[in-house]
Amino acid sequence: MKKYLFLLPLLLLGSAKMYGQSIKFDQLVNLATLNNDAVYATLKQGNAFKQDYLEEVDGQQMEYFNSIGAKPGSEKIAAGSFVKLYNGTVLRTLEYTSTDVQNIINMAGQAKRYGLDLLFRGVDETDNIYLYSNSLYMVNIRIRRDQTMGVVEIKQKEYLGLE
Repeated sequence: MKKYLFLLPLLLLGSAKMYGQSIKFDQLVNLATLNNDAVYATLKQGNAFKQDYLEEVDGQQMEYFNSIGAKPGSEKIAAGSFVKLYNGTVLRTLEYTSTDVQNIINMAGQAKRYGLDLLFRGVDETDNIYLYSNSLYMVNIRIRRDQTMGVVEIKQKEYLGLE
């Protein structure tokens, strides 16, 4: 009888639908450094996102991806935005959006563990705002105050290394 009482919670736990975020912060940072073709190949290989559509915005080819996991479409990635510097260096921007605010909160914790410094924490009319930075990236995390969605924007910075 004791065996059955022990197995019952395990069976119930095992049958519960598990859900987690489809991508981690360090993977997003890696994607932020890649061109659109490489982002597409990486996300396709990971089997967590599918390409939704392409569009041209201000002369830049933007690609949009949706999650295909337990909650399809709850997570989105936008890639393709960039700034080209005078020396030809391309600084890219990647945006991750989730309707599950816990995913964004997890990303903020992962950003701290990644070694980014919290530069600013504040609020505006609609969002809680967190700005993180290091010598390579500026990360803007925004969580809607009504807890309906959040955004993580990762921008590459110009690295001024001494040679």
